[in-house]
Parts: sequence; structure tokens; C-alpha cells
Amino acid sequence: MKVIKPLAAISWLLAMLMLSPGCAQQQGATRPSALETLAASSSSNDTIWNKMKAHFTGDKQALPPDRQEALGDVAVQGGDYESSLLDYLSILRDHPDRYDLHYKVAVLFLLNGQWQAAQQELALVLMHRPEMLQAHEAMGLVLLQEKNYPLAIDEFQTVLGQDPERVNSLHLLGVAYLESGQPGKAVVQLKQALMVDPRHVSSIPPLAQAYIDLKDYRRAIACLQQGLARDPKNEKLNNQLGMALASEKHYNEALEAFMKAGDEAQAYNNVGVYYFVAGQYEEAAKCFQRAIELRPSFYEEAKTNLQRALEKLQQLRQGNS
Repeated sequence: MKVIKPLAAISWLLAMLMLSPGCAQQQGATRPSALETLAASSSSNDTIWNKMKAHFTGDKQALPPDRQEALGDVAVQGGDYESSLLDYLSILRDHPDRYDLHYKVAVLFLLNGQWQAAQQELALVLMHRPEMLQAHEAMGLVLLQEKNYPLAIDEFQTVLGQDPERVNSLHLLGVAYLESGQPGKAVVQLKQALMVDPRHVSSIPPLAQAYIDLKDYRRAIACLQQGLARDPKNEKLNNQLGMALASEKHYNEALEAFMKAGDEAQAYNNVGVYYFVAGQYEEAAKCFQRAIELRPSFYEEAKTNLQRALEKLQQLRQGNS
């Protein structure tokens, strides 16, 4: 089970967006502007193309680039990503070599889930500014979202080769290893992220999941308890704790954790699954039955599980008779 959603770290992405890589404005570019690139790349950009044309004919057309960029930055802080995108692209129409703005545009595309557009912008940035670690990090995140794990790992490793204690890249490299089925390597990176910054609590869920994947349930439990000490009501952490405890056959404690992660019926069904896997069919059946009692109209899954448990229990009893 994968529990990691890298894009949940919106605050970090916004921090990426507001970073100024210090690229100087250059004149006389021969490359197509970002506006032209967008217009040519996909028919899905028709809407933004029309908005761009309207934007250019408005009052903002007369604003100097630094003022318009400042307005775009303010729009980002206010959550108005569309306005900020239009402001940045408006500047890029006349100054296409502003790679700092191409970077900001890429992060906005990333936040909006437009992976291809983000990748195009980041590729342009990295072609001209290969030293920009923020752009490598953002490219790695795009590749991670596209499940291109080898290339994502390469990007994060490139960043860490220059800045070994960069917490976000340590975290994302760990997530990339976890998602690509390499939990052992994930543990190394995620532990390092927490060592560099113990407050980086977003590394706790993937680290715990890596331990669960490795069947190292005791370390998973210790890791999750550390996280829950900070956030006792965190549903994801409680769900993972239930998984680890049930795997260690601490069923009552697992039930308590699952209850904190969701509704009571789901908790009983979850524990019943672990009883079933352990061959304790009678206890599994009791859990599934309790789940049905708690939510009879909804719990088709529990009904199916109950039937399977009763069949296994009957086979076991027949074999012993």
C-alpha cells in the first residue's frame, strides 16, 4: 500500500516558487516565448491562450516587468495561481530569457498537475541554468508524479551531490525509492532527512511505510509513535500504526489505532483481515460480523470477508473431525 502524496507539501512548493534563483534578464532571445510554446504545445491550452490575449490588452500591459512580477508573487501568496501565471507569462512574452520566471511558471504548472507543461518549462530552465538546484528538485518531483522513478532519482541525486543536507531532496529521494519498490534505500534517505531536520515530520509516514514493507514492524511502530506524539489524531499515522500492530499480532491495540484512523466498522474489518491472514478464522469471522452489525447497508466488503472466513472455519473443523 502506498501512502505518499508528494504534492501534499503545498507549502514547500510555494516556497520553491518564491525563491529567486537570481537569473539576469537578457535581451535578443531567439527561442519562442513561453506564450508561443504554450499555444503550440496542446489544444488544452486554448483557454489560457485566450486569457493571455485579454490580459495583454488590459491595464497591466503598461506596467514595468518588476512591478508585474511583484503582482504575480502577491497573487501566488493569495492562492490566485491563474493570475500569477498570467502575470509571469505576460513578462515572458517580451523577455523569454527570464529563466527565473520560467521556473516560477513551471512550479505553477506543477501545482496544477500539468506535468507535461511543467516538464517543458523545467527542461528549458535546466538547459540554460543547469546549476539551479531548485529546478532539478522540481523536475524530480514532476518525474515522480509521472512514475518515472529512475529519472526522478537521478534528479534528486544531482541535487544532493551539490547539497547533501538538502532536506526536501532527501525526503523526495526516499519517497522515490519507496514508490519504486526499494524500501531499504528509502529508509536510508528518510532517516537522513529526519536527522538533518527532526521537525520534517512529513518524512515519518513514508519512513514507517518503508519499515512496514520490509516487515520491520517494531521499527515502524516506534517511528509512528514518534509521529503520533506530535499529532495524535493523524488518520494516516494511526492507520499505519494499526497495520504494524496487527502484523505483530497485537490485535486489540491495532483495533484501537484503526478506530482513530476511521470509523469503527472499518477498524473491525481491518483487524479481521489480519486475523484471517494469520489463520485465526473464528476471530476473523467475529470481527467481520461486528463490522456488518455496525454498518450493514454499506459493508459489502465485510460480508464477503465473513463468508470467506466461515468457509475456512468450516473446512478447518471438517479436517479436525
